[in-house]
Amino acid sequence: MKQSNVVTNNDSHIVEPYRFKVLGTFPSQEEPPKQEEQPTQEPNTPETQTNAEQPPVEPPKIAAESSFIEELLKKTDELSDNIVKLQMQIENQENEFKTRLQEEVTRARDEGQKDGEALAKTKFDEQLKEIQNKYLNSLQKLDEEKLKLENLYTKSEAELAKTAVQIAKEVINKEVKDNSSLIASNIAKSLTSELNDASNIEIKTNPKDYEFIQENFKESSNIRITKDDAISPGGVIVLSDIGNVDGDVMARFEKIKKILSE
Repeated sequence: MKQSNVVTNNDSHIVEPYRFKVLGTFPSQEEPPKQEEQPTQEPNTPETQTNAEQPPVEPPKIAAESSFIEELLKKTDELSDNIVKLQMQIENQENEFKTRLQEEVTRARDEGQKDGEALAKTKFDEQLKEIQNKYLNSLQKLDEEKLKLENLYTKSEAELAKTAVQIAKEVINKEVKDNSSLIASNIAKSLTSELNDASNIEIKTNPKDYEFIQENFKESSNIRITKDDAISPGGVIVLSDIGNVDGDVMARFEKIKKILSE
């Protein structure tokens, strides 16, 4: 069935259901491929034996909040269906009103011919004016309903975006809480790889993640690891002689959130 605009009766204005894309995980949450380390022979000392007995660090498990996202998509589909139903209802009312308008005009013209030219013209003009007023009132109501629908759609879109950002924040907080050291180490590796020309690099990290990062960068002679309580768990700040890079997880998240809200 071809749909038309309610007010202008143009064929080009069609309301289609709005489809949202499912949000993925953040790049910072993905675990980079592990590189095989060449085994090095070390003297069999109590320290090396203790290190060998330590269990390997398990990679983070991304705990996606799928139930929230599914509920979000379900509400979006329901909203789209309601919009389409309302549009069809408005179109049906418009077509019905046009039919009744034509019938009233025809009936008024026939009655005018029977009652005489002068009297019929006066009555016809009055009836036509009344019909025109009804038609204008109906158009005004349709415009009001259309405006309400547009406001509802805009409000719902903003709420959906806000909810999606909140879900992403909860996922990040949970991953940082469970695997802050591994996340901080991965971020540090990514940032230092961009500073290959630097001769001296300092990685500032939260004391909670210090030992793990120190262990992962012990082979890099030009990299120094320091503790900083001002840095949140899971984040790092990389300082070098060619530039500094902020790798704080929540700071990057807030930048993304600010961009989405603009």
